[in-house]
Amino acid sequence: MSVDPAAVPRPRDPQDDVALDRRLADAGPGQRVAVLVEHLAPRVATASLDWIGVLSAAAARHELTMAEVRTAATDLAWLAREHGQRFPGGADWDALQGGAYLDRLVLAYVHGQRLRFDFKFESLQSRSHHWLAEFGGDALILGLAAFGALGSRSGRGLDLYREAIASPDADSKTRHVCMHGLWFADHLPDQAELMLELSNQLMATGALDANVFFRRASALRKLGRFEQALDEVDRAIAMLGPGHNAVHQDYVRERELIVLTRQLHGYAQELTREVGATAAEQAERRVKEASAALTEKVESAQRVVTEGTLKVVEILGLFVTLAGFVIGSGAVVVKAGTFGERAAAMGLVLVGCLLFFGLLRFVTNFRRR
Repeated sequence: MSVDPAAVPRPRDPQDDVALDRRLADAGPGQRVAVLVEHLAPRVATASLDWIGVLSAAAARHELTMAEVRTAATDLAWLAREHGQRFPGGADWDALQGGAYLDRLVLAYVHGQRLRFDFKFESLQSRSHHWLAEFGGDALILGLAAFGALGSRSGRGLDLYREAIASPDADSKTRHVCMHGLWFADHLPDQAELMLELSNQLMATGALDANVFFRRASALRKLGRFEQALDEVDRAIAMLGPGHNAVHQDYVRERELIVLTRQLHGYAQELTREVGATAAEQAERRVKEASAALTEKVESAQRVVTEGTLKVVEILGLFVTLAGFVIGSGAVVVKAGTFGERAAAMGLVLVGCLLFFGLLRFVTNFRRR
């Protein structure tokens, strides 16, 4: 997709216009973005945002592709952030009210990327509602809206992300923005898997820059694949050119985090094994103690039952003996002929009964002891 040359008015400074046109005309394939960024870099160090209009006008005159426009706008927005240039505001939008479509789209690109670089999720989500109404089919606008929604933990974030990467004009810059949004979306259960999937798409298109490997390292760390994560972050550090000190620090912090997480993971596994072994030993000891106690109680119950049975048998034996004695003594009494013989027989019965009760008391007391 190319820009319509008639869509944007020419910049205000004709000499600057001529110089830029000459450089762009001499630029080879793939060099026009670098020429634009180099030419406009001094302007982003000022308070004026007129470089945004120069960028959109040059894009229209030279029929830059949307991928080139998005890359140039993103790179210049990053430089503007480093120089502390102000954010685009309401006055900048009012100045373009009813203006050319490309002017407003490039301003949206720059404004959105500035909000993204400073992690202004709520502001970006609020602005993206207006941009989606005007530029709804644009892949980068969808990506910026997804970034704001994912960072704000909005329920629309994942839908906007999928819509952005599925857009027909989605390019590497769009996917980078979406991957950056996923990096903040730790509320998604499959965050790491989505990041790896998108990074594979970027690598398949040849977009092998340091940030891709940096994001991959973060995703692999979350999945516990620490050795692969270290390989990826080391590759990102190796690819980073000089002068990117803040980014380099981010990469080194990620590497330290991977190493620390791996160590903590190892400690946790070791502690789990130790706790498991200790718990098993305690459980085995308690089972043995419970088994011994149960055995003792069973044996005690058996003793009680045995002693009780013997006691009943002994008492029954005494009663049988008593019965036999009484019956025998009764027969003697019946057969006695004189009063003296009967008195003697009755005395014998009485002595026998007393002797029986004495034996019965002895048996019960002995068993109790």
